[in-house]
Amino acid sequence: MFIVCKIVDMKYKQPSGSQKRKKRKLDEEKRKADAGALDKFIHRQPIEEHVEEHIEEHIEEHVEEHIEEHVEEQEHIEVEEAEEQVPVKELVDIYDPRRWEKLNSEEIKLLVQKGPKRDNSIMYGPYDKFGRRFSAALYTRTLPNLEKCDREWLVYSKEIDKVFCLCCKVFRKGISKGKLDGDGYADWHHVTTRVKEHEISLDHLTNRNKWFDMRKRLNLNETIDKVQYEQFKKERDY
Repeated sequence: MFIVCKIVDMKYKQPSGSQKRKKRKLDEEKRKADAGALDKFIHRQPIEEHVEEHIEEHIEEHVEEHIEEHVEEQEHIEVEEAEEQVPVKELVDIYDPRRWEKLNSEEIKLLVQKGPKRDNSIMYGPYDKFGRRFSAALYTRTLPNLEKCDREWLVYSKEIDKVFCLCCKVFRKGISKGKLDGDGYADWHHVTTRVKEHEISLDHLTNRNKWFDMRKRLNLNETIDKVQYEQFKKERDY
């Protein structure tokens, strides 16, 4: 038995112009859609990276600021603690005669405890316009019985080339009555006579007494105080 198949030769049908335009439009829209998706992907990554970098920078800045503030605060605390522990003598130069009139009560106590400081390496000062100068020999007083005493109250300032009386400059009441208890004495031609007049004056003896009394109240260097006080009585008696 034979089956006969009828093959129909069908010609390919071309799409119409309308269909072609529609297809081109769809293809174009698809291409634009694909391109838009790619652009979004391309641009999104830098934006995300920028955001991440900004966040990281903000976090780092915040952390650094916090650390710096903490360090500064800690340093401030340490400085305050250090200042509290620093003795008065390290904060101000209590041994500078130019400061004696402005010392507070605690600084005066410390100066009385420690006594004035002398630079014993200075034997002479610079010459003035008259060819005169300070001499360390001024520190020594010779009593009528030829006994020698130290004028421990007399201090020379090399910074301004003048001598001062410690007890009178620190303990005097009222205005200065002479340069030894004021701005300092620098008349090297008459200084020996002036110092001798000063040390037997009532004001000087009164102020020197105040100096010794404070040293006694502070109970410091009692042995030295007794020796100095005995010397003071000898000088006063003469």
